[in-house]
Amino acid sequence: MNWCFGCSKSPTTAVNSASDTAKLSAQGATIFEMRCFVCHGREGKGDGPASRGAAILPRDLTDPNWQQSVSDEQIIKVIRNGGPAIGKSPIMPPNPDLTDTQVQALSQFIRTLEKIN
Repeated sequence: MNWCFGCSKSPTTAVNSASDTAKLSAQGATIFEMRCFVCHGREGKGDGPASRGAAILPRDLTDPNWQQSVSDEQIIKVIRNGGPAIGKSPIMPPNPDLTDTQVQALSQFIRTLEKIN
């Protein structure tokens, strides 16, 4: 195991099992229900209650074309810093209070939404 000099714990490792991925996705689903569904809808289709009558509709996170065109890093960046961070709508707010694990979990969950479509 690689330990860094002067560190009291081992470096964090990437998600490496189906079990870890499922746990992260479940945590992401909870965060999505608390923060994102109002605009993106319960299934991520961009049809949440706050989207009604909006001049700019929220992203349909289930769209396979969008899912294939965006990297995990871009998803993480927009979650953390909001829409303007990637040249998108300022209506998408930043979430600086989420931990790195929570952002990763939310990103992982968003990736599962393509399967709903």
